[in-house]
Parts: sequence; structure tokens; C-alpha cells
Amino acid sequence: MSQWFHRNPLKATDHAKFELKGILTNDKAAKICSELRLRRDHFIEHLATASYDRQALETEFTEYLALFGGFVRPPASEDPDERSKLYPIMRFRWTNSMLGSSAVEVSEAYFEILCIVLNMAIWYTKHAAWLAGKDEVFEGDAKMCHTCLRKAAGMFAYVRENSGRLSGASDLSGSDFDPKVLLAYEYQCSAEAQEVTLARAVELKHASKLISALACETSQIFGKADKLLESLDESVFGRWRKYMQLKSRIHSAYAYAFLGESLLSEDKCGDAVRACEEGVSEFHIAEDFCVKYAKSPGPGFLARPEQHLFFQRVIPLLNRHLEKAKRENGFIYHQKVPEVCPELDTNAQFGLAKPEPFNLPNLAEAWNVQSYAAFDITKADMPDFSKLKKSAKEIPPVKEDKIYQTDKDPNNSSGCVIS
Repeated sequence: MSQWFHRNPLKATDHAKFELKGILTNDKAAKICSELRLRRDHFIEHLATASYDRQALETEFTEYLALFGGFVRPPASEDPDERSKLYPIMRFRWTNSMLGSSAVEVSEAYFEILCIVLNMAIWYTKHAAWLAGKDEVFEGDAKMCHTCLRKAAGMFAYVRENSGRLSGASDLSGSDFDPKVLLAYEYQCSAEAQEVTLARAVELKHASKLISALACETSQIFGKADKLLESLDESVFGRWRKYMQLKSRIHSAYAYAFLGESLLSEDKCGDAVRACEEGVSEFHIAEDFCVKYAKSPGPGFLARPEQHLFFQRVIPLLNRHLEKAKRENGFIYHQKVPEVCPELDTNAQFGLAKPEPFNLPNLAEAWNVQSYAAFDITKADMPDFSKLKKSAKEIPPVKEDKIYQTDKDPNNSSGCVIS
């Protein structure tokens, strides 16, 4: 089965040595720095594998943030906004997921925190794609796919809401701190989580009106994500935008297919004919976007939705409802087919995916008044207090392992293995 999800690259970073020998006054401080270096290296190495054990990576992620937290805020402080004395002493460099090898840098510990969170969010999206592409996908896999996407959405939301704490964070258009990019990521993850719910609703034959409303809502979210990116460089963001556009049209076609089915059940055959005709039109637009997406410029792991059964099964569904509506209308109802298409329900009540809120972990037990005092910053070089800026140094992209995708088609009514 072909890949259903588009995925952007991970952020790359250079090695952080945590060599602060001049300010370390005892073994406790030295051990904290040594552990930070090792934990960071291991976490970043494992991000490259989408199939890496989720629980193990989550532990590595949490433990690194908890230990590095002492560089962001002092232990035992009651003021949540108080900065650690170590906040500016290290300079970190990271690339942006969409902007190639060009890096940005700043001497702010919170920059490292946000970049780590962003990379974990991107990994969650890749892990979800891996789960969906396995040879056999069980209910637990579907639930975890849904959870990973909601967790990723929550992390993107966290970074968007807190990036203002970095000086100059949003100055670079198209960067990972650009509010438009962050919100597009958040919308994409929420919409893809709803795709999991939608596939299950189709498979379990829930009410057609419910499915139509959920498909419409999902279409609208992908559309909002596309609009956020329209002002950005087409040569960089073109492929990502086309993915949002084709997904929006696919789900619009599904929304009209199930609206047609719902209208048929209400004996509104004329309206059902018009709804199904609109769905067929949306499907053909989606087909065109699939071609444009494959040819569009920009980074990212290329999806092939036109080869996916969930995509291929919408047109037979539309044609079946359309033929039935025309046949019943001709024999029994003789209703006029309206020129204006019946409106979709834009207020779905069920199946909506909410981002899972993210919060930083508490400081690691290694941090206390004594260990914090063991860092003597009077011996440190004067930090660079300039705002976030482009680095003169380029960082090569992460060598990511290919995400496995099965070549087996699911044998079910939705055409989706995660249902």
C-alpha cells in the first residue's frame, strides 16, 4: 500500500560538547555536563529511525529535557520566569526543517529546548506514518498512530505559544519559529489524526451524516494549513502546500459522498444527485493535485495518495450513490436536481482530534542548590547576547532511515489499514 502521509525532514544540529571546564568546581557539575552530552547524542541519533521504540525515545527525550532544564531555570526557584545563571553560556546551532543546511544560532538555553521539542514532534509524525504502513496494523497501532499525531500537534502548539521568549525567533520567514509554519504543522497533525478517526467511522459504518461532517471538518483543517503557507517561498513550500490541497480535496469528495448517502436515506434524491456530482468534481480536482504534488518543488518524504485504496475507493462510492439517486429519482421521486449544491455540515460534533497539551518535565534530581552552586560563571567568557541569527556554518541534513511501507492492500471497506 502506498504512502499516505507527506513528511518533512528532521532538524539537524551540530555536536554540543558541554565543555565548561572553566566553570565546573566539582565532580557533580562535571557529571551533569557529561551526562547531558551523552543523552543529547543518543536522543538525536535515535530520531533518525521512525521505527525506533517509542517508549525508549520518550524516556530519552524527557530525561534530557529534565537534566538540561537546569540551564533554563534555577532549582528551588518559586519564580517560573527566573532564568538560570547558565542560560546564556552555551551557543546552539540548528537547521530549520524546511530550509536545508542553513543553520541559525543563539546563546539561549531555551532555544535548545524548543528545537528538541520540535524534533520530537516531527519524529512522532514519522512514527505515526511507520505505524500506518506496517504489513499488519492492529487496533492498538491505530490508537497509537492517533495518539502520536495528537502529541505532535500539542508540541507544535507549545513551541508556537512560547517561541516569543527567544529574541528574534520569528524574524526568519519560513523558519521553524515562523508562527505560520508552526500552526501549519499543528493543523496537519490534527487533520491527520482525524483521518484515523474517519477511516474507523467508515469501516464501522457509522451514520453517513456524521462521517460527512467529520470529512468536511478534516478538509477544512487541511485547507487552513494550506492558506497559512501561501505567502512563503513556493520553491521551498510548494510540495507541502500541494499535499495540504490534495488532502483537502480528497476529504471534500468523501464529505459529498456521504452527504449524498444521507440525503438518499431522507428520500431527497434530487439533492443527493447534486451532492454526488459535486463530490465527483472534487475527486477529479484531487486527482489533478496528486499530479501537481509529485512535480512540486520542496523537501520532504513524498506521499503517493493516488495509489492508496482510501483514495481509490471514493470514486466508486460516489458513482454508486449517484447512480442509485438518479435511478430512484427517475422511477419514483421525479425531483428537480438543484443548481446549487446542498451545503455540507461544517460543525462536526464527534471524532474531532484535539492536540494533546505538552509541558516541560520537572528538573532532574541531579539539580539542587549545591550542584547549581558548583557552576562558577564568574570564570566564564562573556556570552554573546545577540538575538537569533543565521549561522555562518552549514550543517548537513540528518541521514534518516527510510520509513517502511507495506505493499499489501487492506481487505476492508474503508481501504485504510488504520481503521
